[in-house]
Amino acid sequence: MSGHGYSRGYRHPYIVGTYFLGGVGDNPRTLTDLAMSQFSWYIRSRPNWWELYRNQSIREQWTEGAKRKEWVVPTPSSLAKVCLSERQIAYVLDELSGYALLRDDTCNCQVSCFERIWESDSLFDPSALSLLNEAFFKLKLDKPPLSDLESNFPIIDPMLYPLVYNRTLISYPPFHTVHTQPPPQLTDIYTLSQQYALLPSDVYVSPSGSAKFLSYINDLNPDTHKAIYPLLENALTSLIPLFEHVLTDLHRNNPLPQRIPGTCRYTIWDEPDPPEYSDDEEGWVKYEREVREWTLNRPITLPDVDKSGYTGGLEKRRVRVSLKGKRLQTIVRVEEYRSTPGQPKEFASTPWHVEGMKNERIIASGFVFTSVENIENCNLQFRMAVSYPRGFSAGDIGATMRTWGLRDGDPCHAYIGSIPIREGLAIVFPNIYQHRFAQFGGAGNTSAQSHQPSQPSSLETETASSPLNSNKTSKQGRFKLLSFLLVDPEIPLGTVISTRSVPPQQKSWIRAVLLETLCFNPGRDSGEEKGSDRSRLSICLPRLPVELVDKILDVVDGLVNEEESRGNREVIEEERKNFWRSNDNYHFCIPFDVWNGPETIH
Repeated sequence: MSGHGYSRGYRHPYIVGTYFLGGVGDNPRTLTDLAMSQFSWYIRSRPNWWELYRNQSIREQWTEGAKRKEWVVPTPSSLAKVCLSERQIAYVLDELSGYALLRDDTCNCQVSCFERIWESDSLFDPSALSLLNEAFFKLKLDKPPLSDLESNFPIIDPMLYPLVYNRTLISYPPFHTVHTQPPPQLTDIYTLSQQYALLPSDVYVSPSGSAKFLSYINDLNPDTHKAIYPLLENALTSLIPLFEHVLTDLHRNNPLPQRIPGTCRYTIWDEPDPPEYSDDEEGWVKYEREVREWTLNRPITLPDVDKSGYTGGLEKRRVRVSLKGKRLQTIVRVEEYRSTPGQPKEFASTPWHVEGMKNERIIASGFVFTSVENIENCNLQFRMAVSYPRGFSAGDIGATMRTWGLRDGDPCHAYIGSIPIREGLAIVFPNIYQHRFAQFGGAGNTSAQSHQPSQPSSLETETASSPLNSNKTSKQGRFKLLSFLLVDPEIPLGTVISTRSVPPQQKSWIRAVLLETLCFNPGRDSGEEKGSDRSRLSICLPRLPVELVDKILDVVDGLVNEEESRGNREVIEEERKNFWRSNDNYHFCIPFDVWNGPETIH
C-alpha cells in the first residue's frame, strides 16, 4: 500500500501523535471561543436565521439573552461555566454575516455546530425517505434476526466479505490477471491492519454532479437488489455538495480561523511569602496551601477577541474543492440503532471513534437519518484532537485551566458540539473529528458521563448531557442511518482496492446465479417474456443435481460462505475496537504535560 499522495491535500487521523512534542491536531480553542461557538450555533440552528440576524430588534433580543446566559463548556475533565462579554457577543452576531455568505442556498446546507461540519434538513423529502426505508426494510428481511440484547442491526454491512490479505482474489483490467494482495508494509505501530481491509465501491460523479456506481456495493447484491442502486445513487448525489464544502474547509490551504489567538497574562504578581524559618513545618504546610490557591485563583487577563471586533473574511477560501467529473470511492453502510422497551439494561454510548483504518483512507463521512421513531434527546457528538497550548509558564496549571480548560495530565482534545438527530437530517463531517452517539435506554435516563452540551431550547436553559432515550417506555425507539464513507480523492486510484478489482466473494450469490443458469425453465428458455404467467408458473428443471453444483462451488477459489464471513467480521470488529483505543492513546487523548511543551516558558 503506497503512501504516495497520502498527505497532499488533507489531514488524516491515522498518525502516531506521541512522536511529536506537544501532540497533534488543531491549536486549542480557549473556553471563551468554545462558548462563542455554542452561542453562534444556537442562533444558526434557528429557521431563517440568515434573514433574522439583519433585524436590529431581534439582534437586541439575542444580545440581552446572551448577557444573562451562562454557557456550559465541556472540558476533558470537567465542565466550565463561561459568561460572554458584550464585545464577544457583538463579535458572534457580526460574524453571522460570514456564515450567511457561506450558506449554500442551492441545496439549503450550512456550517453546522462547528467548522468543517455541514448539514441540511431539506435534501431528502418525505417521498425519498420513504423509498429508502422501504428498500431497507426488504433488505432487513434477508438478514439474520436481531437478538433483544443487540442495539445495532447492520442492514448493508461493509465488514462482511472484506479484502483478506493473501487470500482474496484481485483482478485488474484490462488483462484481468488474478492474484492475491499481500499485507501493507507497516509504517507505524497501530494504524494499518495486516489482515483485512473494507472494500469501497467506485463512483463516477458527472460534470452536473450526479453520482453513478461503477462497481457493486459490498453486501448488496446488484442482481436481486438492482432497484436499490438508483436510490443510493440519488442519495449520494444529494450529499456531493456537502462533501465538497467539507473538503474545501478541510484542505490544507484553508487554515481554520480562530476568534481568540494568543495567550493569557498576569498583571498582578502577589505570590504568598514563604515562612521565615526553614524548620517551620506548620508554616510550610500553610504556604503550600496558599500557593496552590494562589496558582488557581490569582488575577489573570484572559485572551480576548480583537478590539476592532469581527472584521469579515470568514467566508474566504484559497482553494475550493469540486468533485464533479471525478471518479471517487465510497463505502456504503446502512444500520439500525434501537432501544428495547422493558429491558433494565441501558445500551451504552457508541465509543468515540473515526471511520476506518489507514487501509481505507476515509477522509469524510456523510450520514443520512432516514427514519427516527420514538427517540428524543439523541445527539451525534463530535470532538477533535488539539495540540498543547503555547505561551504559558511551566507548571502554571491555573493559566492553562482557566484559559483552555486543560489540567496537567488531561487528554488533549476539545468537545466541539453535538447535533440532535432527526428524520431527514443529512450531515457530512471530516474524519479528523471523532464522533459518537450518546447513551440510550428507557425514557428518563440521563448520561452523567456525557460532557457534550445538548442544543438549548432558549438562551436561559441548556442541558449538559445528551442521552438517547425512547420517548415512551411502551414503544421501541429506533433510527436508521445511511452512511457514505468517502475515500480520500487526492490519493491515486488503486491505492485503496475496491469492488472494481474484487469480484463478488459471496458463495450464495454465485450459487444462485449458477443454479438459475443450469436450470431449464420452459417459460424462459422458450422465449417467454420475463414476468409472464407462463414464466412465473414454470418449474425450474435442473440440468445438474444441486449436490454436484455445491461440490463444484466448494473447489472454486475466491468464494466465501456466510459462516466464514461472519467469523471474519467478528475479528474485524474486535480489531477496529482495538484501533479505536489505540487511536485515543496515540492521537486524540495524548496527555497534556504542563511542565514540558514546545513553547513553554521556563
